[in-house]
Amino acid sequence: MAATVRRSGEAPWYKQRPAQFTNQHSQEEDEDGSHSRVYTGRTAVAMPAKERINTLAKPKLSRSSLSYGPSLSWGNQRPMWELTKGALNAQPTDRLLSLSQPKRNFSTQEDLKPQWEFSCGRQSPIIKPSTRACRAGASERIDQLAQPKQSSEALTENRSTYEFSCGRSSPIQETSKAATRLTAPNERTVTLAKPKRTPNNYEVSREVQTIPTPAARNARPSERIESLAEAKKRPTGPFREPDWPVSRKAMNTQPNERIRELARSKGLVEGFQGNRDVQWSVTKSAKNAVATQRIEELSGPIMRESMDHVQFNLDVFKVSEAAKKAKCSARTEELAEPIRRK
Repeated sequence: MAATVRRSGEAPWYKQRPAQFTNQHSQEEDEDGSHSRVYTGRTAVAMPAKERINTLAKPKLSRSSLSYGPSLSWGNQRPMWELTKGALNAQPTDRLLSLSQPKRNFSTQEDLKPQWEFSCGRQSPIIKPSTRACRAGASERIDQLAQPKQSSEALTENRSTYEFSCGRSSPIQETSKAATRLTAPNERTVTLAKPKRTPNNYEVSREVQTIPTPAARNARPSERIESLAEAKKRPTGPFREPDWPVSRKAMNTQPNERIRELARSKGLVEGFQGNRDVQWSVTKSAKNAVATQRIEELSGPIMRESMDHVQFNLDVFKVSEAAKKAKCSARTEELAEPIRRK
C-alpha cells in the first residue's frame, strides 16, 4: 500500500474532526480505492464507508505462519530444543549403554528355520534331510515299520469299489452273463417294470383362475336372488330421545315380593374372610418372643464342603449300602406317585 502524504500546515489525521476527515480524505484515496492507514485502539474519528469495506474485505491472517515455539519438521532426528554443551560433552553410564543397544532381530534366516517348517498343520517340522541321512541305510526296525498294512486273510472283495455309492441303499453290481442271455422275462419282472398308475379318483390340481361357462354367462337371476342382493335399508330417523318422561302410574306403583327378592344384592357366604392388609402391626408377644434352641438349630445354614476339597474326594457321590437296602414308607410312596389328571 502507498503511504498517505500530509500537506504542510495540516493537522494529523487522528486530530482532525470527523466531517473534515471524511471530506478531505475521500479525495486522497489510492488508485485501487483503499487507504493505507491502520487504526489502533478506539478513536473518535469516523472511518469512511469505502475504507471500512476494504479493511473488512482483506483475508484473515493464517495462524500457521505465526511461530509460537521452535520450528519443527517431521522426519529428522533433530531434537525440539537445542542441547546444552554439558549434555553434549557428558559421558553415558554403563546402564545407559546397555539400554541404548538395539533389540535383537529374530526374523533373520540365520536364527529361524525355513518358512515351510511346521506347515500344513503338522506338529513335526519338515526339515530337509542332510546328505548323511540320504546315504545312510535303514535298520531292520525301520524296514518293518515302512511296510504297508496287509489285509486279513478272511477278507474277500467280491464287490466293486463303487458299491453302495451315491447314497443308494441297493448295491450297483455288474450284470452277470446269465442275466444278459435271457430272452424273455418272467411275469414278476414284467409287473415290477410297469410304472405306477394314478388312481381312478385322482383329480388334477385346479387352476387359480377359472373360466365361467357360457350357461353361467347367459343365466338370469330369480326374484328371490334379486331381493337378497339388494342392500339393507337403514332408517335415517327420527329416533326416540334417550331421555323421556316417566308416567305417574309408573312412579306410584309398588313392587311385589318377587321383584323385591330379585332386587336384593348378592350376600357373602358364611365364614367369608376379606383380603388381609399388606401391612399389619406386629403384636407385642411376637416382638418379645425368644426362639427355642430347636428353631435356632433349624434356622442355621447348611454347612457344605467347598468344591476345592470335594473334587479330591473320590467317594463323594458314592451311595452307601444302607441307602441301597432301605425301604420307603407308605407315605413316601404315596407322595412319589404322579398327580392323576382327568
